[in-house]
Amino acid sequence: MKRNRLFDLSGISIIACDCLQAVICIFIDLFFISKVLRFGIPDGAVDSMQLSKNIISIGLFYAVEYVVLAACYSWTGVFLKKINKSIFVSIGSVLLAITVLLVYLLQENMLTFIPLIAAVYGLAFAFFSSGFHNLTAETISSKHQTRFFAVKKIMFQLTYIIFPISLGYIADIDFSIVTYIMFGISALLIMFSFMIKPKKTYKMEFNLLSFSKKLVKEKKELKPLWLVYIQAFFRGASYDCFTTFITILVITNVGSNSSLGMFQSIFTAASLITMAFYLKFYRKTRSKWFIGGTVLLVTGTVIGILAATNEISIIIFYAVYVVLNVILMSVSDSRRSGVIRVLSLHSHIIESTAITEFWLGAGRVLSSVLLLLSGLFDGMLGGGTIFLKIVLGIVCFFYCMYGATLMLLEKALIKQDEEFKKAHISEVIEKVED
Repeated sequence: MKRNRLFDLSGISIIACDCLQAVICIFIDLFFISKVLRFGIPDGAVDSMQLSKNIISIGLFYAVEYVVLAACYSWTGVFLKKINKSIFVSIGSVLLAITVLLVYLLQENMLTFIPLIAAVYGLAFAFFSSGFHNLTAETISSKHQTRFFAVKKIMFQLTYIIFPISLGYIADIDFSIVTYIMFGISALLIMFSFMIKPKKTYKMEFNLLSFSKKLVKEKKELKPLWLVYIQAFFRGASYDCFTTFITILVITNVGSNSSLGMFQSIFTAASLITMAFYLKFYRKTRSKWFIGGTVLLVTGTVIGILAATNEISIIIFYAVYVVLNVILMSVSDSRRSGVIRVLSLHSHIIESTAITEFWLGAGRVLSSVLLLLSGLFDGMLGGGTIFLKIVLGIVCFFYCMYGATLMLLEKALIKQDEEFKKAHISEVIEKVED
């Protein structure tokens, strides 16, 4: 009898793909954005007008990426039920490699071709993530999934500890060398994507219109699912934009990729302690303390930056956000798929994922457009960061709403648990009386 192993070639390949695509994310979202921010500005120089133009380009990059990503997610579900999901991962991997190639070829004209690079990057992640997030259940047996996800999470966190600091130092020496490394990472990603062989396939229908009608018709019963979509919007409007703000603030005030990478690596390592604390003590009944405490501390550091923008306030914000935000991310990630199971809507998981991604993308587009407008208005004023700080305050408000919606979601799940217990006890009593 053949033994069902946890770490067969497909399992190893899934973990490898998760980590390798994370390295490309680090490259694009930290160091490529850093290069765009400093484009046309000599080292050590201050050019407020050019900086405002570059911030407009960053806002445009993310707006285009997220529009493409959200739009593609709305129709990829139609094909997921017909095509092997690992093929989607392979297509996404190839497109990520093309993104790296475009960054390398268009370095001297990157502002002109920002929409092109963003569109390919968004398309790449639409294919990669739509296939990847629906693939694990078909590849890893249910009895191994808890251990598998634990190992995958550890390896993912290690990736964010090792690569930001190492790539940051190399980027300060020569950005082209980093792109050569990314070509190697891309090649490995493509190779591992072709090694994923699902053991079984779940036949799932995809009818977004029918599921949407069900959501409206059973709005009261499906309240937790509505809250999942609402928190996805506020997560998109705050989480990713905060990461972009960190890059802008660190590069303009601290001034090097090595500093950006070093902070990311150190604070990610510290976040492992937060994760251990979360796993040990988190319960739905205690959610307001975990979520509320995180939101209050992050908001406090944002207010500190608005009051006095300097290296100390920026580093404190960076530390608090990276170390504590894993709590909100862990809660929202687990509820995203968990609520579907609680509500017994397993057959609609692809539709629900598409709707979640749509609202996540809508929030991301909104915050990206606000970032773009901040650069435009600051440029009209002759440079400066007045509107950039206003947008940071707005994004912080979205973050507060993200936390508040998560607490409402946890409260709704607690209420549902109580109603289930009451109904179960009632059924037992009736059975005894009969």
